[in-house]
Amino acid sequence: MFGAWDRWLAYKRSRDHLDLLRSYAEKGKDPPPELVRGVSEDATDDGQAGYPGYGYGGYWMHPRHMRRAYRHYYRWGPYWQWRSVFVTGAIAAGFWWASEWSDWPGTEGPFRLVAIILTIVALGNLVFAVLSSTHRDR
Repeated sequence: MFGAWDRWLAYKRSRDHLDLLRSYAEKGKDPPPELVRGVSEDATDDGQAGYPGYGYGGYWMHPRHMRRAYRHYYRWGPYWQWRSVFVTGAIAAGFWWASEWSDWPGTEGPFRLVAIILTIVALGNLVFAVLSSTHRDR
């Protein structure tokens, strides 16, 4: 939601700059260099004037983009894959235990169904964790 709000404000800011430049052009006057520089910085920096870009594969990255890339890598690295294996495996084991030892009548079937589904999910997570650990650099 905040990203959409930021984009809307950047749009309004660039529209106001262009309206001001248009008014100068209609009057036949030259706009101040600061106004022209502000419009060009908005166009090149995507509304982030003042943040120097860092070259990365031909793409100019702002520090916020670098933080986002790090968070994305950290979130989808092997650590999180193995964590998912252990968490879903533990929950599946809990449902297997509950399906066998539950004292509530009529809960064996639903608990066993959930245990089977979570076991399949844990096995899928295990496959992804092994692949992400062995093929990390590819």
